[in-house]
Amino acid sequence: MMKKLVSVLLIVVLCLSAFAGCGSEAEDTNDAVINTEGKPLAGQELVVAMSANYKYFETVEVDENGQEKYVGLDIDILNKLSEKLGFTYKISNMPFASLIGSLQGGQADFVISGMSSNPERAKSVDFSIGYATAKVGCLMKKEADITSVKDLNGHAVACSAGTNYENIVKSIEGAELKTFDGQAAVTQELIVGRVSAAITGATACKKICEENPDLKYYVLSAEEVDMNEFSTYNIAFPKGSELVAIFDEALVEMKEDGTIDAILTEWLGADYVNN
Repeated sequence: MMKKLVSVLLIVVLCLSAFAGCGSEAEDTNDAVINTEGKPLAGQELVVAMSANYKYFETVEVDENGQEKYVGLDIDILNKLSEKLGFTYKISNMPFASLIGSLQGGQADFVISGMSSNPERAKSVDFSIGYATAKVGCLMKKEADITSVKDLNGHAVACSAGTNYENIVKSIEGAELKTFDGQAAVTQELIVGRVSAAITGATACKKICEENPDLKYYVLSAEEVDMNEFSTYNIAFPKGSELVAIFDEALVEMKEDGTIDAILTEWLGADYVNN
């Protein structure tokens, strides 16, 4: 009888130990959920495709230790998204023309590379909301007294042939449109004085002025040009990706708390953000 009682007691003790172990395991799982709250992609490693040859957005630099590193506003935004959503990432650097294909072929989870959403691309991939607007600048010589498009009345204004900038010049009262094949030719015409100004992308203006210290530019404001005509920079995903909604929510928060404006100001200047 005593042996049976001891056996029963042992069974009870073993059962209680098992239940205690189960309770401890559940508590650990709950702790993990609490620790990752607000980071829906915690623990995931994502592959990011980009073409790292777009100045201010993404380029490759060599640091003081001889190591290559990616820099640019897209990299800063990527790092903030990584921190906010909890994922780590690997960059796959490739030609710009291959980016859409990398999503379609399953080689990348998303693309951030100064890419703009347009109807043709949207047939193949899904896009996030825009995180920045592609703005337009007016490029001129430093001595030029041009502070608005009204000052271009009666002047020859250049832009690259076949671009949307042609329509902007045409809309400027009294401006004479001059088109040339490519931005290099447009810049040369401005330098030699055959045109008074040039209209092109604001990021291109910034780069050109850094390379040509005798030139300056200003960013056209919403009062001067219909900003709805400008394209936005967007993150691209494979069709049907669940990441779109997650990234959109994070981008909205980063816009509202000033994170994105701070990054754009650092790389492109306050005029780019404020106009």
